[in-house]
Amino acid sequence: MPKPVLPSHDSASYELLSLTALCGEFPCDSAARLIGSESYRKKIVTGLTHNRLLRIFSRNHLRGYRLGIRGKRLLQDQEPERFLFYLSGCGDTNAIKSEPSRRLRLHRIARTYITMKNAGITIFRDEKPPLFSPDTAGAIPIEDVYFYDSREMKELRSEMLKIYGSRMTGALFTPKQAFAVFNAMDSIPTFDPQIERRAKVMLQRVCQIRTVATRKVDGILLADHWQTLYILLENTKSSEKEYFLFGEGYEHFYFITNDYYGEALLWMLCNPDATKQFHALLLQSFCPSPKDSAIENDAVTEDGTLILFAYQPDLPKLYRFYAALELHKRSGIIVCFDFQEDALRPFCGSRIKLQTIDFSDFERRFLNSP
Repeated sequence: MPKPVLPSHDSASYELLSLTALCGEFPCDSAARLIGSESYRKKIVTGLTHNRLLRIFSRNHLRGYRLGIRGKRLLQDQEPERFLFYLSGCGDTNAIKSEPSRRLRLHRIARTYITMKNAGITIFRDEKPPLFSPDTAGAIPIEDVYFYDSREMKELRSEMLKIYGSRMTGALFTPKQAFAVFNAMDSIPTFDPQIERRAKVMLQRVCQIRTVATRKVDGILLADHWQTLYILLENTKSSEKEYFLFGEGYEHFYFITNDYYGEALLWMLCNPDATKQFHALLLQSFCPSPKDSAIENDAVTEDGTLILFAYQPDLPKLYRFYAALELHKRSGIIVCFDFQEDALRPFCGSRIKLQTIDFSDFERRFLNSP
C-alpha cells in the first residue's frame, strides 16, 4: 500500500485541509468561498473524507470539517513548521471542544482566514516573521502583508493575560500599518471597551518594540452581511450606539464583509498605492477639499457641497460626517460602491445624497488588470 502524501499546495484539497488545521474546525457552509463549483467541492470533500484526511462533525445545528487521524498525522510529520503549532498542546485547534460557543469562535476565525487568504494576505506561520514569538529578539522588518490569529498572538503570554476576553480574532500587519481584526459574522457585535482599549495598547506596544517602523493601529470589523452595517449606523441615532466602534476604539474602524466584495476592499486597504490611485481618479470629478473646512471631508462640488468617500466604509468617519452635517445644518454627498447603497441610504436621511461607483468598472481597472 503506497504511503499517504499531502495534496499539492496549489490544489483545492490542500487549501481546505490546511485551513481546517489552522482553525481547528472549518464551517461547512464556508467551503464555497474556497471552491466555487458545488460538484467539484463535493468531489474534494468526498476524496478527503474517504482517505481519512478530513471528517465532518455535526452537533447543535453546527456542521464543520475537522482533521481526520491521517490528515493530522500527515500535516504534523510532513510540514511541522507550518502546522505543528496548531496540532499540538491543549489549544482549541488541537483539543477541540464541543460547546457551541467554542466552536463558533473557531468558525469565526475560519471565516477571517478565508477573507485574508482570498485577499492575497500571507497566513501561514512558515511564511511570516515570528512577530509574537517570545524567542524573538529585536525589531523585525515587515515587508509584506501578514495576518496573525489570536492564538498566535497568545504566544506573548504576559501581554495577552492583560486582555483576556478581547473579541479580536487576530492582527493584520502591512509595511506601514497594523489593524486589530474583529469578526462579527452574522451578529451585531458588542464590546467591553476597557478590555479592547488594553488590547489596542498591547498592539501598539508590539508595533513599537517588535517592528522596525512605528505603525499606526486601526481597526477592521468583518461581518457576513451589509445589513450589519445598516443596523450599526442606524443604532448611532439611538442609545444602542456601539461607542467602541464609533469613536472610543480606533481613529479608523473599517467595515468589511466576508465575501468577494469584502476581499476586494481588504486588498485595497492593504495596497495604499492602489487606494491613492483610485482616490485620485475620483477627485477628477470634484474639487479639492478646502483646508479650512470645519467638517471633515474628502472633496467638494463646484457649489461647495461637502463630499465623503465611503467606498472603504470607515465607521467613525461616517458618523462624524453625518453628525457634523446635522449640527451645522448642511447638505453633503457620500460616494460609495453600488453594492453598499442599500446599507448606507437609510443612514443618510434628508441631508445626504448618495453617489455610487460601478464596482464592475473598478474591478476591471484594478482587480483584473495584468
